[in-house]
Amino acid sequence: MDEGKCIGCKYCMAACPYGSRSFNFQDPRPFLKELNAAYPTRMRGVVEKCTFCAERLEKGLLPVCVEASEGAILFGDLRDPDSVVSKALAENYSIRRKPSLGTDPGVYYII
Repeated sequence: MDEGKCIGCKYCMAACPYGSRSFNFQDPRPFLKELNAAYPTRMRGVVEKCTFCAERLEKGLLPVCVEASEGAILFGDLRDPDSVVSKALAENYSIRRKPSLGTDPGVYYII
């Protein structure tokens, strides 16, 4: 999905097996507390999905949802057995949405 090329047809929303895409029916900019000049703002009439704050990850920062959740949301490297997420998954029962689709989702939900 390329947000810069999106024409708002919503076909990708229909095709997304996870239901994780949303359509901006109105301009989301007035609802932002501050604009990030280093990253383009979203606009009305396009489909988008979570990118885990790619612009923050490039700088070595965590996604905003992780910081705001005060420990309820974890983020890290699943390939590192000593990472916080690997340890949390080893200690708790977790599920992934629709792993049978073969997309190998990297988002886990601890139950």
